Amino acid sequence: MPEIAVRSSLAGLEEYEVETIEAKIIVNANESNYPVPASIQQEIEEKTKSFLFNRYPPIKCETLCNLIAETLGVDIDKVRVGNGSSELLQMACYAFGGAGKKIAVPYPSFSMYGVYAQMSDSEVLRYPLNVEGFLDAESVIDFCKENRPNLLILNNPNNPTGNYNPLSVIEQIIANVECPVIVDEAYMEFARGEGVDPRDLRPLSQLKLVAGSALALLNKYNNFLVYRTFSKAYSLAGMRVGYSVGSISLSRILGKTLLPYHVNAYSLMAAEVCYRHKEDFREQIEEIRSQRALMIAELKELGMKVWPTETNFICYSPEGKLQAMLADAYEKKYGYSNFSAATKAGKMIFKAMLAEKILLRDFTEHPVLQGCIRQTIGLPEENAIVMNKIKNLCRECLGNEQIN
Repeated sequence: MPEIAVRSSLAGLEEYEVETIEAKIIVNANESNYPVPASIQQEIEEKTKSFLFNRYPPIKCETLCNLIAETLGVDIDKVRVGNGSSELLQMACYAFGGAGKKIAVPYPSFSMYGVYAQMSDSEVLRYPLNVEGFLDAESVIDFCKENRPNLLILNNPNNPTGNYNPLSVIEQIIANVECPVIVDEAYMEFARGEGVDPRDLRPLSQLKLVAGSALALLNKYNNFLVYRTFSKAYSLAGMRVGYSVGSISLSRILGKTLLPYHVNAYSLMAAEVCYRHKEDFREQIEEIRSQRALMIAELKELGMKVWPTETNFICYSPEGKLQAMLADAYEKKYGYSNFSAATKAGKMIFKAMLAEKILLRDFTEHPVLQGCIRQTIGLPEENAIVMNKIKNLCRECLGNEQIN
């Protein structure tokens, strides 16, 4: 068979892969481990009984777009819906990137930004976060002035570190760059951000929905889009629904890349039910925040570095004496390797949990996040099991040494 020719931008790409095993506890993908609330589940089941599976969905997801627009008090032309926010990210790269174009993405951050940019034949420009994982507004602005990207992507809160950047930082960047900006807020519902535009005259109920989010800047700037998803806080990862809200001109350009009927009708129906009853998720979100704080405290007591997080996950790595002991245990169990001590220590945790059928996310070989594990906040009982097993592993490796 002759060699198959593909676009050069695809030739070097690897397929996206994560660990898949028959796990008892899955906390590697930042899904919500909480099911949708029972009342919402019941409403979806009732609607399923009369659901018209034989009919196409709204051609441009108009029903859900209109619901989001009405809830936020914005023009429907500012809203677009996609198969998860990932589809909208990919299409933004197609719309604003292309051969000879540049797309600036944060680093370390969501790996698919670079993939989508590369798939669109764009040049990928990676601008660094600071040492704690936050955006440095002046640095990003200078980066854009020097490199002149055609699209800038911001991730707030950031994945995989979890950092939330205050609205003032995001606004400073949006106000001082010349290219379109995507603000990916997939995890914003878990943050406790503050701040709105004091000139915004929308009702208080709508302002509360956008406080601390770039959505609060919709009436002030016209060069950005905010991306949200139903996969995280709304427990609909299996439905694949996301949306963007922002500039009418940018939304119309983005809309040109979306195929007719591109989101299936059942997913749209489920997303509409969840969005109408989003307050029903408040208890789950508060419990995730509470569990997050508890787990951070426990990890720090063990001797872990924990990245600042306002998401439904924690990113951490062993430090100091704990790192050395875990790295030594890794070599004793798996043999010598050229990995750094940080990577060995993180892998010891990852592999030990994998043996217990607990699936974490392995970032231990990441150039900037060496030794890091990313762990989704699961159900309280799941968190207790995972944390106890990590504590037992650390105690076993430390022997008679005391945990910090």
